[in-house]
Amino acid sequence: MEPSLVVALTGSPGVGKTTIATLAANAGWTVTTVTELAEAYGMISELEDDGAQSIDIEGLASAVELNESMLIDGHLSHLLPVDVSAVIRCSPSVLTARLQSRDYPIWKIESNVEWEMVGGPWGDKPNGRAAEFDATNISPNALWMNIEAWLLSGAPDLLPQIDWLSGS
Repeated sequence: MEPSLVVALTGSPGVGKTTIATLAANAGWTVTTVTELAEAYGMISELEDDGAQSIDIEGLASAVELNESMLIDGHLSHLLPVDVSAVIRCSPSVLTARLQSRDYPIWKIESNVEWEMVGGPWGDKPNGRAAEFDATNISPNALWMNIEAWLLSGAPDLLPQIDWLSGS
């Protein structure tokens, strides 16, 4: 049963957001992506030389109307006007291996791992209530079950617990 919430499914690239979004959709949740919303609101650039597209996240946050319950998959989703943010985290060593397997260039791997090490979305102060979930040593199904249980319990605001810099 889906609660009446707009949920940001956020975290560094490679932590498992899209896998969790797929599991959520399979469980009956309405799921969209930041990219789909940006396209719908005309807040995305043309394809650039490196194959990427830029999203005007501030423009999108101002323009988007989120009137129905949904999960929004994307590492910028916590910057949208959401009720809660599920912040997925992953140890830097595991994240590095995942990004290498995607053939990311070294500069992109270093940038994303650095962002994860300093807290990722927590540095941006996610909108609404938030909680973090460690994807390092857990199956995607178990991770989704933890996130869904948090959502169904009212999604209480939980302070960040993971600190990769100090090892905890």
